[in-house]
Amino acid sequence: MRKIVFQNLSIAFLSKAIGLLTFIFIARSLSENDYGIYIYIIMVMSLLPLLQLGSLHGTSILLPKHIANSNENEVELFVYSNIISHIIQFLTVFTLFFIDINLNGLIIIVIGANFFFSLYTQNAIGFLNSNQEFQKANIIKASEQLLKPTLVLIFFYFFRNIESIFISQLLATFFILLISILIVPIKFIRIDTRRFKEKAVEIYKIGFFLFIVWAIDLIFRTADRWFISEFYSLEELATYGFTSSLALNIWVIAMVFFEPFSQILYSLVAEKKYIDVKKIVKKTNNKLYVLIFIVSLIAILIYPYVLDLVIKKYYGTESLFIVLVISSVLLSINNMYIYYLTSNNFHFVLLKYQAIVLALNLLLNSIFVFYHVDILYYSYSTIFSLVIYFILVRRFYNLDISKKTNKKYYLKI
Repeated sequence: MRKIVFQNLSIAFLSKAIGLLTFIFIARSLSENDYGIYIYIIMVMSLLPLLQLGSLHGTSILLPKHIANSNENEVELFVYSNIISHIIQFLTVFTLFFIDINLNGLIIIVIGANFFFSLYTQNAIGFLNSNQEFQKANIIKASEQLLKPTLVLIFFYFFRNIESIFISQLLATFFILLISILIVPIKFIRIDTRRFKEKAVEIYKIGFFLFIVWAIDLIFRTADRWFISEFYSLEELATYGFTSSLALNIWVIAMVFFEPFSQILYSLVAEKKYIDVKKIVKKTNNKLYVLIFIVSLIAILIYPYVLDLVIKKYYGTESLFIVLVISSVLLSINNMYIYYLTSNNFHFVLLKYQAIVLALNLLLNSIFVFYHVDILYYSYSTIFSLVIYFILVRRFYNLDISKKTNKKYYLKI
């Protein structure tokens, strides 16, 4: 497992180094107005997966359970899930033409094609992780996370426009798709309409509630930028978008670190080995605290030098960056508890907590909009909400895992 974690973090740090260089180069080269448009497109693209309505989330929970149960066929589940998700992804592409994106139609098609053809790669990685074939999954992840930012950097260096970013991403997506198919060949089975319906119901019975949980989480993570995009200038959106995108890399690194451990957690829950579940949650979190502290400290220390020596704009955002780093840290330390709740079907518990936190966050942001305060206050709102969310989720996890690992509890069963 240490080897896999080391590989994951190595891929992440190398890809983030290239991505950071690309990110900085784009932010420096584009005007604040153009960069604001670019941030808006990214925000729109981040919401499109919502239209999957939970098919991918349901599959990620069900695959380990099918693997643990010899009476179930995980290949059949993967094939049916792959068909469902691709049909929805294809239909989702058409929504791009109804959104006010300040780009020509051909580039919108390029963005849509990239969005569609990248799906099989996600599904293949999920299938490999569920089977704990992390080595093969890392080959696909390495090609995806290293090739895309590299091509974007090369293309943007020569053309210096937003269009070149999406064209280079599409070229990378085709190459990565080929690698994904070589490692996880497209599987063909006889389609049984009855079984297809059964699997679709099974996927969405879990996935739809996970979708709502994920959707609320996504809305929460992007609410501050949507408020700023609607009620502030494009330049202020660019400033906040640049700073928050940089700070969010800490959360991305945490997610990369979590990936193999979350799959093991799902498998242990499927096998009802709750003592081992408790151990892996504790060990993973302890390692995460050290990793996140080091990464956050380095990020805060070098940020002013990045502005002065590289970006040469967005001055005076140091305080905003520190607050957003804290937000990213709080976002990261919740994840193992959330994985535990979702794998144990505590969707409604999470929904209740999320509804409370989201309502609080939106209320605070609405007050900030009414008084048109500095954009820094939106990051304060996020921190306050995340602290409450962390307390609620961690408390429920501790109560439930204590109950499940109590010997008397097993005797009663």
